[in-house]
Amino acid sequence: MNNQEHLPAPAPRGERRILYNSDPSTIATQILPDQVESDHLRRLVDMLGDAGVDTLVQDAWNQGFTVYWSTAQLQYDQRPQHRRFLALLERGIQPLQVMLDRCRERGMTFLAGFRMNDTHDFPVYADFIQSHPEFELEKRWNVLGIKRPPEAAINQGGKPLDFTHEPVRDFVHQAMACLLEDIEVDGIEMSFRDPGYFPVPSARDRLHLMSDLVRKARATLDERGKVRGKRLLLGVRVFSSLDECLDLGLDVPTWMAESLIDYCVPMDVMYSDFNAEYAAFSALARDGACRVYPGLHPWTSQRMRKQDGAMTLSMCRALAHTFYAGGADGIAPFNDFVGHLWKPPFYPHSLHWFHELRDPERVAGGERHYVFDPTWGGVPFMGIDRSTSGALKAQRVVLDRSAQQPAGTFRFLLYERMEQVHHATLLLHGRGLTERDELAVSLNGNLLAEGPFGNADWRKRARFSSPVIAVNDPPGLQDRTGGPRSAAARSVVNLRWFSLPPDAPAWGRNTLDITLTDPDLQSSGALILDEVEIWVQPKWC
Repeated sequence: MNNQEHLPAPAPRGERRILYNSDPSTIATQILPDQVESDHLRRLVDMLGDAGVDTLVQDAWNQGFTVYWSTAQLQYDQRPQHRRFLALLERGIQPLQVMLDRCRERGMTFLAGFRMNDTHDFPVYADFIQSHPEFELEKRWNVLGIKRPPEAAINQGGKPLDFTHEPVRDFVHQAMACLLEDIEVDGIEMSFRDPGYFPVPSARDRLHLMSDLVRKARATLDERGKVRGKRLLLGVRVFSSLDECLDLGLDVPTWMAESLIDYCVPMDVMYSDFNAEYAAFSALARDGACRVYPGLHPWTSQRMRKQDGAMTLSMCRALAHTFYAGGADGIAPFNDFVGHLWKPPFYPHSLHWFHELRDPERVAGGERHYVFDPTWGGVPFMGIDRSTSGALKAQRVVLDRSAQQPAGTFRFLLYERMEQVHHATLLLHGRGLTERDELAVSLNGNLLAEGPFGNADWRKRARFSSPVIAVNDPPGLQDRTGGPRSAAARSVVNLRWFSLPPDAPAWGRNTLDITLTDPDLQSSGALILDEVEIWVQPKWC
Protein backbone atom coordinates (compact mmCIF):
# COMPACT_ATOMS: atom_id res chain seq x y z
CA MET A 1 0.00 0.00 0.00
CA ASN A 2 1.56 3.34 -1.07
CA ASN A 3 1.30 6.59 0.82
CA GLN A 4 -1.89 7.69 -0.87
CA GLU A 5 -3.82 4.44 -0.50
CA HIS A 6 -5.97 3.76 2.49
CA LEU A 7 -9.00 1.76 3.45
CA PRO A 8 -12.15 3.64 4.50
CA ALA A 9 -12.73 3.45 8.24
CA PRO A 10 -15.70 1.23 9.09
CA ALA A 11 -18.57 3.12 10.68
CA PRO A 12 -19.03 2.71 14.44
CA ARG A 13 -21.65 0.13 15.31
CA GLY A 14 -24.55 0.60 17.68
CA GLU A 15 -25.57 3.73 19.56
CA ARG A 16 -23.11 3.48 22.46
CA ARG A 17 -20.17 5.91 22.04
CA ILE A 18 -18.89 7.04 25.45
CA LEU A 19 -18.37 4.29 28.02
CA TYR A 20 -17.24 6.02 31.21
CA ASN A 21 -15.51 4.19 34.06
CA SER A 22 -16.08 5.63 37.54
CA ASP A 23 -13.16 4.74 39.78
CA PRO A 24 -14.15 3.10 43.09
CA SER A 25 -12.09 5.33 45.37
CA THR A 26 -10.91 8.47 43.63
CA ILE A 27 -14.42 9.56 42.66
CA ALA A 28 -15.38 9.12 46.29
CA THR A 29 -12.52 11.22 47.62
CA GLN A 30 -12.34 13.89 44.92
CA ILE A 31 -15.92 14.38 43.78
CA LEU A 32 -18.26 13.25 46.57
CA PRO A 33 -18.48 14.81 50.08
CA ASP A 34 -17.44 13.09 53.29
CA GLN A 35 -21.04 12.14 54.06
CA VAL A 36 -22.72 11.10 50.83
CA GLU A 37 -26.45 11.53 50.30
CA SER A 38 -28.54 10.25 47.42
CA ASP A 39 -28.70 13.69 45.78
CA HIS A 40 -24.91 13.76 45.53
CA LEU A 41 -24.93 10.54 43.55
CA ARG A 42 -27.74 11.75 41.31
CA ARG A 43 -25.81 14.94 40.57
CA LEU A 44 -22.75 12.87 39.64
CA VAL A 45 -24.82 10.88 37.15
CA ASP A 46 -26.39 14.08 35.80
CA MET A 47 -22.99 15.65 35.35
CA LEU A 48 -21.85 12.70 33.24
CA GLY A 49 -25.11 12.42 31.32
CA ASP A 50 -25.07 16.13 30.46
CA ALA A 51 -21.57 15.61 29.05
CA GLY A 52 -22.74 12.95 26.60
CA VAL A 53 -21.85 9.81 28.55
CA ASP A 54 -24.30 7.11 27.47
CA THR A 55 -22.83 4.19 29.46
CA LEU A 56 -21.64 4.47 33.06
CA VAL A 57 -19.49 1.77 34.66
CA GLN A 58 -19.32 2.18 38.42
CA ASP A 59 -16.66 -0.08 39.93
CA ALA A 60 -18.38 -2.08 42.68
CA TRP A 61 -15.82 -4.77 43.59
CA ASN A 62 -12.23 -4.25 44.60
CA GLN A 63 -9.69 -6.47 46.41
CA GLY A 64 -12.38 -8.79 47.70
CA PHE A 65 -14.59 -5.99 49.05
CA THR A 66 -17.93 -4.70 47.81
CA VAL A 67 -17.98 -1.00 46.94
CA TYR A 68 -21.04 1.29 46.54
CA TRP A 69 -23.16 -1.69 47.58
CA SER A 70 -23.30 -3.99 50.58
CA THR A 71 -24.59 -7.50 51.17
CA ALA A 72 -24.62 -9.92 54.09
CA GLN A 73 -22.75 -12.47 51.95
CA LEU A 74 -19.64 -10.36 51.34
CA GLN A 75 -17.49 -7.79 53.13
CA TYR A 76 -17.95 -4.09 52.50
CA ASP A 77 -14.81 -2.01 51.74
CA GLN A 78 -13.16 -1.01 55.01
CA ARG A 79 -10.99 1.82 53.71
CA PRO A 80 -11.68 5.34 55.08
CA GLN A 81 -12.83 6.82 51.76
CA HIS A 82 -15.71 4.36 51.60
CA ARG A 83 -16.98 5.06 55.09
CA ARG A 84 -18.66 8.14 53.61
CA PHE A 85 -21.36 5.81 52.26
CA LEU A 86 -22.15 4.15 55.61
CA ALA A 87 -24.95 6.57 56.55
CA LEU A 88 -26.79 5.65 53.36
CA LEU A 89 -26.15 1.94 53.76
CA GLU A 90 -27.34 1.97 57.39
CA ARG A 91 -30.66 3.39 56.18
CA GLY A 92 -30.96 0.54 53.67
CA ILE A 93 -30.05 2.68 50.66
CA GLN A 94 -27.60 1.16 48.17
CA PRO A 95 -25.50 3.86 46.47
CA LEU A 96 -25.26 1.62 43.40
CA GLN A 97 -29.05 1.45 43.21
CA VAL A 98 -29.36 5.23 43.43
CA MET A 99 -26.96 5.63 40.50
CA LEU A 100 -28.73 2.91 38.53
CA ASP A 101 -32.12 4.54 39.02
CA ARG A 102 -30.80 7.91 37.89
CA CYS A 103 -29.20 6.35 34.80
CA ARG A 104 -32.56 4.75 33.93
CA GLU A 105 -34.27 8.13 34.22
CA ARG A 106 -31.69 9.59 31.86
CA GLY A 107 -31.72 6.77 29.33
CA MET A 108 -28.15 5.72 30.19
CA THR A 109 -26.82 2.17 30.45
CA PHE A 110 -25.46 1.28 33.89
CA LEU A 111 -22.89 -1.46 34.55
CA ALA A 112 -21.15 -2.68 37.68
CA GLY A 113 -17.38 -2.90 37.39
CA PHE A 114 -15.29 -5.68 38.93
CA ARG A 115 -11.58 -5.02 39.47
CA MET A 116 -10.42 -8.57 38.88
CA ASN A 117 -7.10 -8.37 40.70
CA ASP A 118 -6.37 -4.84 41.77
CA THR A 119 -2.72 -4.66 42.76
CA HIS A 120 -2.67 -1.27 44.45
CA ASP A 121 -1.30 -1.37 47.96
CA PHE A 122 -4.16 -1.61 50.45
CA PRO A 123 -4.09 -0.92 54.19
CA VAL A 124 -6.61 -3.74 54.71
CA TYR A 125 -7.66 -6.81 52.78
CA ALA A 126 -10.77 -8.95 52.67
CA ASP A 127 -10.83 -11.98 54.96
CA PHE A 128 -10.73 -14.33 51.97
CA ILE A 129 -7.43 -12.83 50.85
CA GLN A 130 -5.95 -12.62 54.34
CA SER A 131 -6.91 -16.16 55.29
CA HIS A 132 -5.55 -17.82 52.15
CA PRO A 133 -1.90 -16.88 51.72
CA GLU A 134 -1.52 -19.99 49.58
CA PHE A 135 -3.59 -18.24 46.90
CA GLU A 136 -1.43 -15.12 46.79
CA LEU A 137 0.45 -14.67 43.54
CA GLU A 138 4.16 -13.99 43.78
CA LYS A 139 5.09 -10.56 42.48
CA ARG A 140 6.06 -10.63 38.81
CA TRP A 141 9.24 -8.62 39.32
CA ASN A 142 10.46 -11.09 41.93
CA VAL A 143 9.94 -13.99 39.55
CA LEU A 144 11.69 -12.15 36.72
CA GLY A 145 14.58 -11.07 38.95
CA ILE A 146 13.91 -7.34 38.57
CA LYS A 147 15.45 -5.27 41.35
CA ARG A 148 13.10 -2.38 42.01
CA PRO A 149 14.58 0.95 43.16
CA PRO A 150 13.48 2.77 46.34
CA GLU A 151 11.14 5.13 44.51
CA ALA A 152 9.00 2.16 43.44
CA ALA A 153 8.29 1.15 47.03
CA ILE A 154 5.02 3.09 47.13
CA ASN A 155 3.38 0.50 44.92
CA GLN A 156 4.60 -2.97 45.81
CA GLY A 157 1.57 -4.59 44.28
CA GLY A 158 -0.85 -5.39 47.05
CA LYS A 159 -1.95 -9.02 47.34
CA PRO A 160 -2.83 -10.31 43.86
CA LEU A 161 -4.59 -13.67 43.70
CA ASP A 162 -3.58 -16.63 41.56
CA PHE A 163 -6.55 -17.54 39.36
CA THR A 164 -5.06 -20.99 38.84
CA HIS A 165 -6.94 -21.98 42.00
CA GLU A 166 -10.60 -22.80 41.55
CA PRO A 167 -11.61 -21.27 44.95
CA VAL A 168 -10.26 -17.92 43.73
CA ARG A 169 -12.32 -18.05 40.55
CA ASP A 170 -15.37 -19.19 42.53
CA PHE A 171 -14.92 -16.34 44.99
CA VAL A 172 -15.03 -13.72 42.24
CA HIS A 173 -17.90 -15.43 40.42
CA GLN A 174 -19.90 -15.59 43.66
CA ALA A 175 -19.51 -11.83 44.05
CA MET A 176 -20.84 -11.26 40.52
CA ALA A 177 -23.82 -13.56 41.11
CA CYS A 178 -24.56 -11.87 44.43
CA LEU A 179 -24.62 -8.40 42.88
CA LEU A 180 -26.92 -9.53 40.08
CA GLU A 181 -29.32 -10.93 42.69
CA ASP A 182 -29.30 -7.70 44.70
CA ILE A 183 -29.30 -4.99 42.01
CA GLU A 184 -30.70 -5.13 38.47
CA VAL A 185 -27.75 -3.58 36.69
CA ASP A 186 -27.57 -3.68 32.89
CA GLY A 187 -24.46 -5.81 33.01
CA ILE A 188 -20.98 -6.30 34.41
CA GLU A 189 -17.52 -5.19 33.37
CA MET A 190 -14.59 -7.44 34.26
CA SER A 191 -11.64 -5.06 34.58
CA PHE A 192 -8.35 -6.85 33.87
CA ARG A 193 -6.27 -3.69 34.23
CA ASP A 194 -3.69 -5.20 36.58
CA PRO A 195 -0.80 -7.38 35.47
CA GLY A 196 -0.95 -10.59 37.49
CA TYR A 197 -3.47 -13.42 37.24
CA PHE A 198 -1.27 -16.48 36.83
CA PRO A 199 2.32 -17.39 37.68
CA VAL A 200 5.07 -16.25 35.34
CA PRO A 201 5.71 -17.60 32.73
CA SER A 202 2.87 -20.14 32.59
CA ALA A 203 -0.03 -17.76 31.93
CA ARG A 204 -0.50 -18.83 28.29
CA ASP A 205 -0.82 -22.42 29.48
CA ARG A 206 -3.74 -21.35 31.67
CA LEU A 207 -5.80 -19.35 29.21
CA HIS A 208 -8.60 -21.87 29.54
CA LEU A 209 -8.95 -21.24 33.28
CA MET A 210 -9.76 -17.55 32.92
CA SER A 211 -11.94 -18.35 29.91
CA ASP A 212 -13.94 -20.74 32.10
CA LEU A 213 -14.57 -17.89 34.55
CA VAL A 214 -15.69 -15.62 31.71
CA ARG A 215 -18.06 -18.38 30.51
CA LYS A 216 -19.50 -18.69 34.03
CA ALA A 217 -20.03 -14.94 34.17
CA ARG A 218 -21.75 -15.07 30.79
CA ALA A 219 -23.99 -17.94 31.90
CA THR A 220 -24.98 -16.13 35.11
CA LEU A 221 -25.79 -12.97 33.19
CA ASP A 222 -27.88 -14.97 30.70
CA GLU A 223 -29.76 -16.67 33.53
CA ARG A 224 -30.64 -13.33 35.13
CA GLY A 225 -31.36 -11.85 31.71
CA LYS A 226 -34.01 -14.50 31.00
CA VAL A 227 -35.85 -13.51 34.16
CA ARG A 228 -35.71 -9.85 33.15
CA GLY A 229 -36.40 -10.43 29.45
CA LYS A 230 -33.20 -8.81 28.14
CA ARG A 231 -29.56 -9.60 27.42
CA LEU A 232 -27.30 -8.33 30.15
CA LEU A 233 -23.99 -6.99 28.96
CA LEU A 234 -20.58 -8.45 29.75
CA GLY A 235 -17.60 -6.21 29.01
CA VAL A 236 -13.87 -6.63 29.59
CA ARG A 237 -11.17 -4.02 30.15
CA VAL A 238 -7.84 -5.46 29.01
CA PHE A 239 -4.34 -4.46 27.96
CA SER A 240 -3.66 -2.57 24.73
CA SER A 241 -2.22 -5.40 22.63
CA LEU A 242 -3.39 -8.93 21.99
CA ASP A 243 0.04 -10.29 22.86
CA GLU A 244 -0.04 -8.59 26.27
CA CYS A 245 -3.46 -10.09 26.94
CA LEU A 246 -2.42 -13.61 25.94
CA ASP A 247 0.83 -13.36 27.90
CA LEU A 248 -1.25 -12.60 31.01
CA GLY A 249 -3.70 -15.45 30.45
CA LEU A 250 -6.50 -13.38 28.89
CA ASP A 251 -7.79 -15.10 25.75
CA VAL A 252 -9.64 -12.17 24.21
CA PRO A 253 -9.88 -13.77 20.71
CA THR A 254 -11.71 -16.78 22.17
CA TRP A 255 -14.03 -14.59 24.21
CA MET A 256 -15.00 -12.74 21.05
CA ALA A 257 -15.28 -15.89 18.91
CA GLU A 258 -17.61 -17.55 21.43
CA SER A 259 -19.74 -14.40 21.81
CA LEU A 260 -19.01 -14.35 25.53
CA ILE A 261 -18.39 -10.61 25.70
CA ASP A 262 -20.42 -7.68 24.39
CA TYR A 263 -17.61 -5.16 24.39
CA CYS A 264 -13.86 -4.91 24.87
CA VAL A 265 -11.80 -1.95 26.14
CA PRO A 266 -8.13 -2.27 25.09
CA MET A 267 -5.96 0.22 26.96
CA ASP A 268 -2.70 0.82 28.72
CA VAL A 269 -3.14 0.55 32.46
CA MET A 270 -2.41 4.24 33.04
CA TYR A 271 -1.64 6.23 29.87
CA SER A 272 -3.10 7.05 26.46
CA ASP A 273 -0.84 5.22 24.04
CA PHE A 274 -1.01 6.74 20.56
CA ASN A 275 1.01 3.85 19.13
CA ALA A 276 -1.05 0.89 20.31
CA GLU A 277 -2.57 -1.46 17.70
CA TYR A 278 -6.20 -0.92 18.65
CA ALA A 279 -7.24 -1.87 15.13
CA ALA A 280 -6.25 -5.49 15.85
CA PHE A 281 -9.09 -5.74 18.39
CA SER A 282 -11.57 -4.13 16.00
CA ALA A 283 -10.59 -6.53 13.23
CA LEU A 284 -11.32 -9.51 15.47
CA ALA A 285 -14.62 -8.06 16.62
CA ARG A 286 -16.03 -7.10 13.22
CA ASP A 287 -17.38 -10.55 12.38
CA GLY A 288 -19.36 -10.77 15.62
CA ALA A 289 -21.44 -8.68 17.96
CA CYS A 290 -18.61 -7.55 20.25
CA ARG A 291 -18.00 -3.78 20.27
CA VAL A 292 -14.60 -2.16 20.81
CA TYR A 293 -14.11 1.01 22.88
CA PRO A 294 -10.40 1.82 23.33
CA GLY A 295 -9.42 3.49 26.58
CA LEU A 296 -8.75 7.23 26.91
CA HIS A 297 -6.58 8.40 29.83
CA PRO A 298 -5.77 11.99 30.90
CA TRP A 299 -2.02 11.54 30.28
CA THR A 300 0.10 10.29 27.40
CA SER A 301 2.99 9.14 29.57
CA GLN A 302 4.70 9.08 32.93
CA ARG A 303 6.54 12.17 31.71
CA MET A 304 3.36 14.20 31.21
CA ARG A 305 1.88 13.00 34.48
CA LYS A 306 4.96 13.96 36.52
CA GLN A 307 4.90 17.41 34.95
CA ASP A 308 1.32 17.78 36.14
CA GLY A 309 0.17 18.02 32.54
CA ALA A 310 -2.94 16.60 30.93
CA MET A 311 -4.28 15.72 27.51
CA THR A 312 -5.67 18.67 25.59
CA LEU A 313 -8.76 18.56 23.41
CA SER A 314 -6.64 18.44 20.23
CA MET A 315 -4.71 15.46 21.67
CA CYS A 316 -7.96 13.69 22.53
CA ARG A 317 -9.19 14.37 19.00
CA ALA A 318 -6.05 12.82 17.53
CA LEU A 319 -6.37 9.70 19.66
CA ALA A 320 -10.09 9.39 18.90
CA HIS A 321 -9.28 9.80 15.19
CA THR A 322 -6.88 6.86 15.49
CA PHE A 323 -9.54 4.83 17.30
CA TYR A 324 -12.21 5.43 14.66
CA ALA A 325 -9.80 4.92 11.74
CA GLY A 326 -9.02 1.50 13.20
CA GLY A 327 -12.68 0.50 13.42
CA ALA A 328 -13.55 1.41 17.02
CA ASP A 329 -17.18 1.81 18.01
CA GLY A 330 -16.59 4.51 20.60
CA ILE A 331 -14.34 5.64 23.45
CA ALA A 332 -13.92 4.47 27.05
CA PRO A 333 -12.51 7.21 29.36
CA PHE A 334 -10.58 6.02 32.42
CA ASN A 335 -9.25 8.18 35.27
CA ASP A 336 -10.66 10.98 33.19
CA PHE A 337 -11.11 13.53 35.90
CA VAL A 338 -7.66 13.27 37.47
CA GLY A 339 -5.72 15.30 34.96
CA HIS A 340 -8.17 18.24 35.02
CA LEU A 341 -8.94 18.65 38.71
CA TRP A 342 -6.50 21.49 39.43
CA LYS A 343 -5.86 23.23 36.14
CA PRO A 344 -7.83 24.46 33.10
CA PRO A 345 -10.14 23.42 31.62
CA PHE A 346 -10.95 21.90 35.01
CA TYR A 347 -13.33 19.13 35.87
CA PRO A 348 -16.21 18.78 34.99
CA HIS A 349 -15.82 21.33 32.15
CA SER A 350 -13.49 19.00 30.28
CA LEU A 351 -16.19 16.31 30.30
CA HIS A 352 -18.03 18.18 27.57
CA TRP A 353 -15.32 17.25 25.10
CA PHE A 354 -17.21 13.96 24.87
CA HIS A 355 -19.93 15.62 22.79
CA GLU A 356 -17.34 16.08 20.07
CA LEU A 357 -15.34 12.90 20.63
CA ARG A 358 -18.40 10.69 20.18
CA ASP A 359 -18.75 11.87 16.56
CA PRO A 360 -16.07 10.69 14.06
CA GLU A 361 -16.94 13.50 11.62
CA ARG A 362 -16.54 16.23 14.24
CA VAL A 363 -13.26 14.64 15.31
CA ALA A 364 -12.05 14.71 11.70
CA GLY A 365 -13.00 18.38 11.39
CA GLY A 366 -10.83 19.74 14.21
CA GLU A 367 -7.10 20.25 14.76
CA ARG A 368 -5.37 17.08 15.91
CA HIS A 369 -2.23 16.85 18.01
CA TYR A 370 -0.52 13.45 18.07
CA VAL A 371 1.97 12.72 20.85
CA PHE A 372 4.31 9.75 20.46
CA ASP A 373 6.33 9.90 23.66
CA PRO A 374 7.82 7.16 25.86
CA THR A 375 4.68 5.94 27.59
CA TRP A 376 6.53 4.29 30.48
CA GLY A 377 9.87 5.95 29.73
CA GLY A 378 12.36 5.48 32.51
CA VAL A 379 9.91 3.81 34.87
CA PRO A 380 11.56 0.89 36.72
CA PHE A 381 8.39 -1.16 37.13
CA MET A 382 8.87 -4.32 35.09
CA GLY A 383 12.26 -3.33 33.80
CA ILE A 384 13.12 0.12 32.50
CA ASP A 385 10.58 1.52 30.01
CA ARG A 386 8.18 -1.41 30.42
CA SER A 387 4.58 -1.20 31.51
CA THR A 388 3.01 -3.18 34.33
CA SER A 389 2.43 -6.00 31.81
CA GLY A 390 6.14 -6.16 31.00
CA ALA A 391 5.59 -4.85 27.47
CA LEU A 392 8.10 -2.30 26.17
CA LYS A 393 6.32 1.06 25.95
CA ALA A 394 9.12 3.45 25.04
CA GLN A 395 11.13 4.26 21.94
CA ARG A 396 14.48 5.97 22.12
CA VAL A 397 16.87 6.89 19.31
CA VAL A 398 20.38 7.35 20.71
CA LEU A 399 22.94 8.96 18.39
CA ASP A 400 26.56 8.65 19.51
CA ARG A 401 28.56 11.70 18.43
CA SER A 402 31.74 9.66 18.26
CA ALA A 403 30.27 7.37 15.57
CA GLN A 404 30.40 8.04 11.84
CA GLN A 405 26.98 9.52 10.91
CA PRO A 406 25.02 7.64 13.58
CA ALA A 407 21.40 6.89 12.69
CA GLY A 408 18.27 5.48 14.25
CA THR A 409 14.60 4.83 13.51
CA PHE A 410 11.42 5.98 15.25
CA ARG A 411 8.09 4.32 14.35
CA PHE A 412 4.57 5.61 14.80
CA LEU A 413 0.98 5.02 13.68
CA LEU A 414 -0.85 7.74 11.77
CA TYR A 415 -4.18 7.47 9.98
CA GLU A 416 -4.57 10.69 8.02
CA ARG A 417 -6.03 11.30 4.57
CA MET A 418 -3.52 13.90 3.47
CA GLU A 419 -5.71 15.12 0.61
CA GLN A 420 -8.06 16.43 3.33
CA VAL A 421 -5.29 18.11 5.32
CA HIS A 422 -4.45 21.80 4.97
CA HIS A 423 -1.13 21.53 6.80
CA ALA A 424 0.74 19.00 8.91
CA THR A 425 3.80 19.67 11.05
CA LEU A 426 6.16 17.25 12.77
CA LEU A 427 8.06 18.20 15.90
CA LEU A 428 11.11 16.20 16.96
CA HIS A 429 12.42 16.47 20.54
CA GLY A 430 16.17 16.07 20.98
CA ARG A 431 17.93 15.99 24.33
CA GLY A 432 21.61 16.82 24.02
CA LEU A 433 20.81 18.24 20.59
CA THR A 434 22.26 21.68 19.94
CA GLU A 435 21.44 24.22 17.27
CA ARG A 436 24.73 23.39 15.51
CA ASP A 437 23.93 19.70 15.09
CA GLU A 438 22.89 18.88 11.55
CA LEU A 439 20.25 16.18 11.11
CA ALA A 440 18.84 14.42 8.06
CA VAL A 441 15.27 13.34 8.83
CA SER A 442 13.27 11.17 6.41
CA LEU A 443 9.67 9.98 6.72
CA ASN A 444 9.08 6.72 4.84
CA GLY A 445 12.06 7.52 2.63
CA ASN A 446 11.03 11.14 1.98
CA LEU A 447 13.62 13.68 3.14
CA LEU A 448 11.91 16.36 5.23
CA ALA A 449 12.76 20.04 5.03
CA GLU A 450 12.75 22.03 8.27
CA GLY A 451 9.58 24.05 8.75
CA PRO A 452 9.19 27.79 9.36
CA PHE A 453 10.31 27.56 12.99
CA GLY A 454 13.47 25.64 12.15
CA ASN A 455 15.03 24.69 15.47
CA ALA A 456 14.47 26.20 18.87
CA ASP A 457 15.65 25.82 22.43
CA TRP A 458 13.16 23.97 24.62
CA ARG A 459 12.98 26.77 27.18
CA LYS A 460 11.52 29.10 24.55
CA ARG A 461 8.76 26.57 23.77
CA ALA A 462 7.69 25.68 27.29
CA ARG A 463 4.15 24.68 26.38
CA PHE A 464 5.34 21.43 24.84
CA SER A 465 5.35 18.21 26.74
CA SER A 466 9.00 17.20 27.17
CA PRO A 467 10.73 18.02 30.43
CA VAL A 468 14.28 19.28 30.82
CA ILE A 469 16.22 16.28 32.06
CA ALA A 470 19.76 14.96 32.15
CA VAL A 471 21.25 13.08 29.24
CA ASN A 472 24.42 11.85 30.91
CA ASP A 473 22.81 8.81 32.51
CA PRO A 474 22.73 5.49 30.63
CA PRO A 475 20.00 5.44 27.99
CA GLY A 476 16.65 4.57 29.56
CA LEU A 477 17.55 5.81 33.03
CA GLN A 478 17.80 9.50 32.55
CA ASP A 479 14.10 10.25 32.99
CA ARG A 480 13.31 7.78 35.74
CA THR A 481 11.28 10.31 37.70
CA GLY A 482 9.77 11.88 34.61
CA GLY A 483 10.70 15.34 35.89
CA PRO A 484 13.55 17.85 35.92
CA ARG A 485 16.85 17.22 37.74
CA SER A 486 18.98 19.84 39.42
CA ALA A 487 20.15 22.82 37.42
CA ALA A 488 23.65 21.36 37.20
CA ALA A 489 22.28 18.23 35.56
CA ARG A 490 20.22 20.02 32.95
CA SER A 491 21.18 19.73 29.34
CA VAL A 492 20.19 21.30 26.08
CA VAL A 493 16.82 20.23 24.78
CA ASN A 494 16.28 21.29 21.22
CA LEU A 495 13.20 21.07 19.03
CA ARG A 496 13.25 20.54 15.29
CA TRP A 497 10.21 21.41 13.19
CA PHE A 498 9.34 19.89 9.83
CA SER A 499 6.48 20.52 7.43
CA LEU A 500 5.06 17.26 6.14
CA PRO A 501 4.53 17.07 2.38
CA PRO A 502 1.28 15.33 1.34
CA ASP A 503 3.06 12.27 -0.04
CA ALA A 504 5.26 11.64 3.02
CA PRO A 505 2.91 10.16 5.67
CA ALA A 506 1.67 6.62 5.11
CA TRP A 507 -1.72 5.33 6.17
CA GLY A 508 -1.01 3.37 9.35
CA ARG A 509 2.61 2.46 10.07
CA ASN A 510 5.21 5.17 9.53
CA THR A 511 9.00 5.10 9.79
CA LEU A 512 11.07 8.15 10.73
CA ASP A 513 14.78 7.75 9.96
CA ILE A 514 17.12 10.17 11.74
CA THR A 515 20.81 10.62 10.92
CA LEU A 516 23.34 12.93 12.58
CA THR A 517 25.11 14.12 9.44
CA ASP A 518 27.28 16.88 10.95
CA PRO A 519 27.69 16.96 14.76
CA ASP A 520 28.38 20.02 16.85
CA LEU A 521 32.12 19.64 17.54
CA GLN A 522 31.87 21.76 20.67
CA SER A 523 29.50 19.30 22.32
CA SER A 524 29.97 15.80 23.63
CA GLY A 525 27.76 12.95 24.70
CA ALA A 526 24.86 11.29 22.98
CA LEU A 527 21.79 12.78 21.36
CA ILE A 528 18.59 11.22 22.66
CA LEU A 529 15.43 11.53 20.58
CA ASP A 530 12.41 9.93 22.24
CA GLU A 531 9.39 12.04 21.37
CA VAL A 532 7.65 12.96 18.12
CA GLU A 533 4.63 15.21 17.92
CA ILE A 534 2.47 15.86 14.87
CA TRP A 535 -0.08 18.63 14.35
CA VAL A 536 -2.71 18.16 11.66
CA GLN A 537 -4.91 21.01 10.46
CA PRO A 538 -7.80 19.79 8.29
CA LYS A 539 -8.86 21.90 5.30
CA TRP A 540 -12.29 22.68 6.67
CA CYS A 541 -11.11 23.66 10.13
